[in-house]
Amino acid sequence: MALREPGTLTPEPPPPPSRSLLTRGVSATKLALAFLTVVPLGGTDDAFNEADLAASRFAYPFVGAAIGLLMAVLSEGLRHAGAPPAVTAFSLIALLAILSGGLHLDGLADTFDGLFLWGGPERRLTVMRDPHIGSHGVSAIALVLLGKYAVLSELNGSERTLAVLGAIAISRTLILVSAGTARYARPQGTGRLVIDATTRRDALGATLAVLAFSVMVAGWTGLIAGVAALILAFSLTRLAANRLGGVTGDILGATVELGELAFLVMFSLSQAFRTPW
Repeated sequence: MALREPGTLTPEPPPPPSRSLLTRGVSATKLALAFLTVVPLGGTDDAFNEADLAASRFAYPFVGAAIGLLMAVLSEGLRHAGAPPAVTAFSLIALLAILSGGLHLDGLADTFDGLFLWGGPERRLTVMRDPHIGSHGVSAIALVLLGKYAVLSELNGSERTLAVLGAIAISRTLILVSAGTARYARPQGTGRLVIDATTRRDALGATLAVLAFSVMVAGWTGLIAGVAALILAFSLTRLAANRLGGVTGDILGATVELGELAFLVMFSLSQAFRTPW
């Protein structure tokens, strides 16, 4: 009971109407889509609350799988249409960047500008919030996009389709791995609710999901690529924890981009080593 004044009781406000598990799941999925893509969802922000935002983290792997499936269908469509490998590779990379609104690439640039700057955590975090991109950020974006293009243009049609599906789905799942193994680096921020809510148990579950999905996609080749992506995610998280005191939304975006690249590179190398000379 709330007290209006000494000796006078005022009735508690009625509890908010309870929502079904399905309704909460739909809200969480919409928020995950809003975070990972530029897909218009409709509705109003009032329909969401902090609990929905925290719960949306569990939808990241499923949204990643959906995006990966879409890109895999595009890859197969271009292959059957007779598109050159270079054109297919460019189309996949461009559409993925457009679909994500460049958000993860922006996080990648901010991450490299901050992590590879001389100074303490506060200065690094300040630079990461600067809207202007630095030389480290430009280099990171160029190298990551070039690396993806090099791999995707060299893989054959079916291999490229599997690699794209695995890389995109797994890289979004890596968000939980990073968020669950470090604290939020800033006092406040848009990513704090998700990062603070993600536990080590969530990170362990995401790790197992990455390994399982990697095997489902491409057997031993997928497993090797998935392990490489996990090592990358853990390493970047540790580096951020040492230099920033934790992770931020930019670190999560960089994890997505670098996780994709690590998966694709190791997938390609594994295929190359299996092919007789």
